[in-house]
Amino acid sequence: MASSMGILRRAGATAMISGLALAFAANSAFAAETYRTWYEVSIFGLNIAKSGFETKVNDGSYDLSGKLSSSGVARIFDKTDGTIRVTGSASGASVVPASYEVKYKNGKKNKRTVIDFSGDGTVSQVENTPPVKKRAPWVETGPNDLKSVADPLSGLMIRATDLKSVCGRTLHIFDGQTRADLQLSYAGIKPFTTKGFKGDAVTCSVKFVPISGYQKGKEAIEYLKNKSKISISFASLGDSGIYAPVAASIGTQIGTVSVFANRFEKIN
Repeated sequence: MASSMGILRRAGATAMISGLALAFAANSAFAAETYRTWYEVSIFGLNIAKSGFETKVNDGSYDLSGKLSSSGVARIFDKTDGTIRVTGSASGASVVPASYEVKYKNGKKNKRTVIDFSGDGTVSQVENTPPVKKRAPWVETGPNDLKSVADPLSGLMIRATDLKSVCGRTLHIFDGQTRADLQLSYAGIKPFTTKGFKGDAVTCSVKFVPISGYQKGKEAIEYLKNKSKISISFASLGDSGIYAPVAASIGTQIGTVSVFANRFEKIN
């Protein structure tokens, strides 16, 4: 069975399950509050990964920490455990990430990615341990690719006036290796219910467009670019004007990965 963390990384599922937790920070920028969220990732109806996040918000800043791990049948073949931490500032409905760090262990292999941002959305520093293996023909990432981008945790928080206005835009994402655009198109509005939320959610069809930081012609990238059916559902967080992912479906070469926010709650 393919690595479950690899599936998450290639399909962008980490972004889906983390953006919601960060959006709580944007919604509560000036209150000392803590939120806890839980998510499940599945394929073929089988749970393959789970995650839990805690977001602390205090005096205009946020600090998110979380854990991800393979689970269910996937853990029999692939033991993967990881942690995520994001820090930044929030002012009203605007979220400005300052740092992003993800670490995980797959079997005996340890991997770590750190991204630092300047205040204008420009990547100021990136570190990958071990270094990225650049296999020819490699599409190199240039300085202009790293301007006005977001890390995969905060990139899916969207400010909009209503549900229908969420789609119809392009998101610029950088995960420490690959720079990609996500082009969102309106697909419809349906009711959505989970623990802590009941209301409508808008679904956007997503076109994955690789920009740089990848091996040209690589099958996984080509599949996501040309064949994958991707959708993300967004829900409103109160009156904040912020819309964040609550569910996603990502077609991969081995099947469709589903992400679902099954719980999020304020704990103090």
